[in-house]
Amino acid sequence: MTATITVHLQAYRERALMLQPERREAELAYDANIRDYIHYLSDEAAKAGYALNSDHGDSAAYSIDAATHDAKSAAHDWLATLPDIWNWIP
Repeated sequence: MTATITVHLQAYRERALMLQPERREAELAYDANIRDYIHYLSDEAAKAGYALNSDHGDSAAYSIDAATHDAKSAAHDWLATLPDIWNWIP
C-alpha cells in the first residue's frame, strides 16, 4: 500500500450534513447509507493500491498516512476523483 486513508466518521458526517439544506432528511439518508459508502470507498481504495479505514474521529473529515509527501498528495488527488456520499447514493 502506498498510503492509508482514514475517514473520521464524526467529522465526515458533520461536513456532509452541512452541504444539505434539509438537515433531518439528510441525517436519515446519511445514516442509512454510510456503511455501504465506506465499503465502496474501501473497495475502490484496494483497487487503486490504497488502504482505507474509518474511525470515530472528529477533527477532520479524513487523514492520509503515507511514507512520502508525493504518495500523500497522490492519495489525496485520487480520493478527490471519487463521488462524495451524496453523489454516490443511488
